Amino acid sequence: MSSDKTNELTEVQQMSTMKRWSLIGVAVFCLLIFTVTGPMTEVLTKAFSGDPLVEATVDMPSGTVNITSSDYRYAANLKEWSERMLGRSLYDDNSTESVLAYATLIKLADEMQIQTADSQLRDMLNVFVSQGADAYRNFWRSQGFASALGFENYVRQSLRVGAVVDLLSTSAVPTEQDVLDVWSESFQEMNVQYAVLHPSNFADAAAALEVSDEDLAAFFASELNPQETSELEVEQAVAFEVVLLDEAAMGSDAVKAWFSADEPSAEALDGFYASNKYLLYVREKVGDDLDPIISREELGDRVKNDYLMHQAVTELSFELPDTENVQEFSAEKGATYISYSEMIELSLLGDVELIGGVQLRRLFQAEENIWMPSPVQMEGHVFLMRPTAKRDRQLPELTEIRGDVVELWRSRQQQRLASEAADQLVADLPRGVDYVEGDAVSVSAEEFTNAAAGASLAIEQMGWISRTSRTTTDPFWPSDATVLRSLRTQVGGQLSDLVDGEIVGPQDFGDKGIAVAHLIGRRDADSSSMWPAEYERAKMLATQNAYTSFQSDQISYEGMARTYNLQKVERVEVAN
Repeated sequence: MSSDKTNELTEVQQMSTMKRWSLIGVAVFCLLIFTVTGPMTEVLTKAFSGDPLVEATVDMPSGTVNITSSDYRYAANLKEWSERMLGRSLYDDNSTESVLAYATLIKLADEMQIQTADSQLRDMLNVFVSQGADAYRNFWRSQGFASALGFENYVRQSLRVGAVVDLLSTSAVPTEQDVLDVWSESFQEMNVQYAVLHPSNFADAAAALEVSDEDLAAFFASELNPQETSELEVEQAVAFEVVLLDEAAMGSDAVKAWFSADEPSAEALDGFYASNKYLLYVREKVGDDLDPIISREELGDRVKNDYLMHQAVTELSFELPDTENVQEFSAEKGATYISYSEMIELSLLGDVELIGGVQLRRLFQAEENIWMPSPVQMEGHVFLMRPTAKRDRQLPELTEIRGDVVELWRSRQQQRLASEAADQLVADLPRGVDYVEGDAVSVSAEEFTNAAAGASLAIEQMGWISRTSRTTTDPFWPSDATVLRSLRTQVGGQLSDLVDGEIVGPQDFGDKGIAVAHLIGRRDADSSSMWPAEYERAKMLATQNAYTSFQSDQISYEGMARTYNLQKVERVEVAN
C-alpha cells in the first residue's frame, strides 16, 4: 500500500510548475470577478486534486471500467474483514493482485446487479442478533463501525461477492471422466513384497554385549523412555490405620452407651439414599427387566441401618483428632481398630481384606497422621482412616536396579542391531551404472529376493492390492498385522512419487520389527468392480478438485486477466 501512495503523489507532482501558476491565476481572477458557485468549486477542486488514480482496468460486459484507488482500498478492507469475520477466504495472500481480483468480483456484482435480500442478511446475522440488542450493538461497535447500518452494509457487500463466486463456480462441475480418473487414482493397485527384521532375532548377539558403567549411567540418566521409566519405578505406597463400626457393633452395649439411635426422619433417609445409591445400592447382576439401582422398598431397613452407622462413625470422628491411644479408644467405644503398618502399594489396595477398594486411594491425597473427616461407607460397615506414612512413586538408584537397567539396555541393542542390519540390506542391493548417491534405489524382484536370502530373511508378499483401503476387495488381515497394514498405507501414500522397483524404507515399527519394502509394479484398478459408494466418494473428490481448479484458474488475478482483461496500471515514478 505504501508504494501505491508514493505513486499517487508522483501523479500529482507531474503537473508542471507553469500549469500550477496558471490555474492559481485563473482562480484568483474568478474570486475577484465572480461569486463562487457550487459548480465552480467542484471545477477548482478537480483542477487542483486531479481525478482518482486508476489502479487497473477491466472489461465488463457493458464495457471497460476502471478500478480506482478508492475502489482498491474498499476491496482491500472488505476482503480482509470478510476473511477475518466471516471466514470467506478466496485468496491466500493480500498482494496487490489478489486485491485487484477481489475488486473485480465487486465490479461483477455491480454489473450483474446482484442484491442481498433482507432474508439472507437476517440468516447471516441471526447468531449475533439473537443475543440481544445490547450484545449486537457491542459487537458491531467492536468491529470499528459507527452504526449498525454500516456494519450490515459490509455484510451485504460480502454476500454479494460470495454470490458472484457461486454463480461463476457453477461451471466447476467434474465430467464423468474426471470422476473415473479420481476413482482410478484412488484405487490404483500395487504389487509389494517386503522383509522384516525382528529385534528378537538379535537377542543372542545383544546378550553377548557388555556395557561399561559410564555408558550404563548415561543410558539410565537420559535415554530411558517414559514406559521404561515406569517399569523401573517403585510404586507409590501407604501405611495407614482404620477405626471401623459394623452392624454387629451397633447392637453392642459399648456403642449404645455413647450413641443414641434416634429414629431418623423420612427426609434424612431420602437424602442419604439419594447420595449413596450409586455407591451402595447397585445390583451385582442386572436383568433386562431390572433397574440397576435397588429400590427403597427392596432395601427395607438397610438404608436406616446404614444411615445410623454413618451417624455413629461421624460422632467418633469428632473425638479421634484429640485421641492419643487410638486402639484403647476404639475398644472403649465398641469399634474395631486395624493398623496397616507395612506399606501397601497402590495397585494392591483393592485386595485389602474387608475394606479394599478404590476408596483407599484417597489416602494419597490426605496429610500424614491426620484423620480424614469423611467416613467411608461400605456394605455392612463404615470406617474412618488416616495415613501414617506415604511413599511417592520414585526411581531407585542405579545400583539398586542395575540388572533391570542392563536388560533394558540390551533390549535397545537388539533394536539397534536390527536397524543396522536393515540399513545394510539396502546398502548391499545392486546399483545401476547411472546411480548417483542419494537417488532412490530400484531393483528387480529377483535382486531383492536374492539380497534378502543372503541376509537370511524371509520375503513376505503383500500381493496385488489397492493403494488405499478398499473394503470390497481387501483381503482379511489379522488385527495384529501392524507391519502389513502400515506398509500398505506408507507405500500407497507415496505411490504417485515412486517408480516401479523402488525400495521403500527401512521403516521402524518398534518391537514389531523393521521393514524394507519393494514395489514390484502397479496396474490400473478394474472399473467394473466399482461400487456405488466408491463412485460417490470419487465424485465428491472430483468436485472438490474442480472447485479448487476453478479458484486458481478463474477467480485468481491471472484468471481474471484472461477472462475479463484485468490489467494493472503501471506507473513510472518521476522525481520532483
